[in-house]
Amino acid sequence: MPIFSIIIPCFNVEDTIEQTISSVLNQSIKKYEVIAVNDGSSDKTLNILRSYECYEFFKIINQENLGLGAARNTGIRNAIGEYISLLDADDIWTTNHLEKINNFIELNNSEIISNDEIIYKENNKISYLINKPPQDLLELYLGGNTLSPSAITIKKNIFDSVGLFIEDKNLLGLEDWDFWLRTYQKGKMIDHLDIPLGIYRRDIENMSKEDSFHKKTLDIYRIYGQKLCLSGKLTENDYLVGKTFLEFRRNVKKFLITKTHFLSLIIFFIRRKSFFLTKLMISLITRFIYRQISINMKNLKMKKDLKCIVKELL
Repeated sequence: MPIFSIIIPCFNVEDTIEQTISSVLNQSIKKYEVIAVNDGSSDKTLNILRSYECYEFFKIINQENLGLGAARNTGIRNAIGEYISLLDADDIWTTNHLEKINNFIELNNSEIISNDEIIYKENNKISYLINKPPQDLLELYLGGNTLSPSAITIKKNIFDSVGLFIEDKNLLGLEDWDFWLRTYQKGKMIDHLDIPLGIYRRDIENMSKEDSFHKKTLDIYRIYGQKLCLSGKLTENDYLVGKTFLEFRRNVKKFLITKTHFLSLIIFFIRRKSFFLTKLMISLITRFIYRQISINMKNLKMKKDLKCIVKELL
């Protein structure tokens, strides 16, 4: 029986899937199976997947287009490994990814593990990505999602208590944050391996896509906010502070990308001034700034190493 079941949801990924699968085949340990779920692709994805059927450990599951969450769930239901390793079809692992995760599990008896990654953008820019898990449920909820699916390994029995990924296409892209929130609600914690073990491809920021994603983020925030307020774990004022922080972070990102909207950012700050003076907001902004500083320090310290890893894998 394999230790790891690698789940790769595939929808029209003919341009990237070969590099992704190659990074799996090149792993330094072979204690895995691969489950590629073809989620109704209309391009050459299925033909490419079939070229790997010669490998006994490589499984292909075809289904109509049901979305990312449903594709992951199909793979998980058919997995026989002790651990589920998520891998998006445009991301790439380093050759020692599974070996490092396996060693970490043996040393710490971990149930859920996150590792760091390298962000690679279409304009050839690279950056370190810290996937350090939050300390508790409220930090995860109020601070927003900072974990990347392709950098997560989950013991399969966790899904028995937490449940699978949501399959609502209207929340596409938020399946992972919803899952982490439910994971923390069940009292489960995520251990962190602070070394880069993969490349996370990111498109050059598209404002319309970013705006759509932000709206869905606020939907998840509202849904869980209602639950947390009813359970007494969150006050209504803290809910509003957290929402203001997510909107502020979004406006800052918009300004940094476009170099415009500065006046809008100032007006937003003035209108929500009372929220920015709270202890919670100061804490959220401090953690946000600390994370950005930590990423920049990693970039400076490991610039040469990151370039070498990207050059080797791409």
